[in-house]
Amino acid sequence: MADFDPAPLPGVALVVYVAALFALGLWARGRIHNTTDYLVAGRSLSLPLASATLFATWFGAGTLLAVTDEVRAEGVRAAALDPIGAGACLLLAGVFLARRLWRLQLLTVVDFFRRRFGARAELLAGVLMVPGFCGWVAAQFVALAAVLELIFGLDPALGRVLVAIVGAGYTLLGGMWSVTITDAFQVVLLLVGLVILGFAALAKLGAADPVAGFGRLLAETPPDLLTLVPLDELRPLLAWLGLFAAAALGNLPGQDLAQRILAARSERVAQLACIVAGIAYLGFGLIPVGLGLVSLLVPLALGAYLLVAPSPSPERD
Repeated sequence: MADFDPAPLPGVALVVYVAALFALGLWARGRIHNTTDYLVAGRSLSLPLASATLFATWFGAGTLLAVTDEVRAEGVRAAALDPIGAGACLLLAGVFLARRLWRLQLLTVVDFFRRRFGARAELLAGVLMVPGFCGWVAAQFVALAAVLELIFGLDPALGRVLVAIVGAGYTLLGGMWSVTITDAFQVVLLLVGLVILGFAALAKLGAADPVAGFGRLLAETPPDLLTLVPLDELRPLLAWLGLFAAAALGNLPGQDLAQRILAARSERVAQLACIVAGIAYLGFGLIPVGLGLVSLLVPLALGAYLLVAPSPSPERD
């Protein structure tokens, strides 16, 4: 019998994964009957679905790649923007925004500006929001293209095009229903893999004992890298607060957050989903932070290299 060659497996898995996303998008297409169905999933998302899609709002390739890399370079203070700021944004939305926004029964966040201030304010709000949103989406495309480059040696430019086609394709198929179902599917896969990777990294650090690995992580990491908030100097503190505020407050008026709140089946579900997603975001967001610190002490196995080296260029080191 010929030896089994595992080399094609990543490619096969990726093809199956993309096919599953489009299959879910096609299934979601059958639930679209009007504009409300397409833009806000008919305002019928349950708590689990609403929580999953809110969690997935920002928890993606940027969180896994950029956060780990930044923490590796600067320590846990680099988590001010993500996951701390982003998680805090979801909690703030749940406490102060979700119920009131859901009661307005809007379709987009700029509808609020039209209703409150008129058509000109609506147009201005859209013009101001689109560039920032496109920048955030572009960052996700770049991060995912870097993963494709590492696994398959794919040219980054071509990778960004493929990622854009896949992401836009299944989204356009079924609108918010497609986004929600695929978000839930991807979140489950992501969190299972992330938890396994986190335990594997600690086990490697602790000679097969994750608890010992965690203890070693705390004992051997330089204290300055474990400082969450730099309280000793004014300038670093202001920089930290600026990053935190940019995520925690700057994301509150975003279309992506508002759309998911408006898609909930009730104002209570909208509020609880934000709180559940915020707590989950902060909790699971600690894993990429920990991986960044672990990578300073020992090379990671099980594909963790993808998380600590977004670019294969040797100049990064």
